[in-house]
Amino acid sequence: MFKILTLIILFFVNYSYAEEIEITNWFNQESKEFLEIMNNADVEKHQNYKKYKVFVETNFALKSIAYGLLNEKIIEKNDKETLLRYEKTFKAYLTKTIYNLANTSTSGEIILRDIDVKDGVYIINSDISDRTSSVSLYWKVAKIKDSYKILDIIVENTSYFVTKKSEFTKILRKSRGSLDFLIRELEKI
Repeated sequence: MFKILTLIILFFVNYSYAEEIEITNWFNQESKEFLEIMNNADVEKHQNYKKYKVFVETNFALKSIAYGLLNEKIIEKNDKETLLRYEKTFKAYLTKTIYNLANTSTSGEIILRDIDVKDGVYIINSDISDRTSSVSLYWKVAKIKDSYKILDIIVENTSYFVTKKSEFTKILRKSRGSLDFLIRELEKI
């Protein structure tokens, strides 16, 4: 019995370690790619935007984030076509947001501090820094269909998800729950 228990404990320790190495490698690779895009001032803006678009499509849990920002009643009362339009608009909105934020930043590096797992969600603690200052970044990441996807980014204790949920709720309240109105507002950005 003791041998079986020891084998089970060793299996979970090794599995946990392998998982930590996998998420660390993913994070290092994707953050390096992000910095390469961000620091690539030699290309035309539209080419860089295309790279951000691919980065967002590859690394963000777009559908989960998009629908997580809406009240369940709003989702239920809209048809499939409107919801698909919202998904597409949200993807463009998120890409533009990241593109605009990154293009106002100076070049720097992302340093991985540590990784914690809570309820199947990896919380990656990192810093982005240039030579003069640094900003604390936390990434909430989940493994979805054998690939890691970003669920939220917390910059200096401010959650992107919580901030956007509040903004979207205000817009929806103002428009009496009109998803079409929200879509139009997002398209303006």
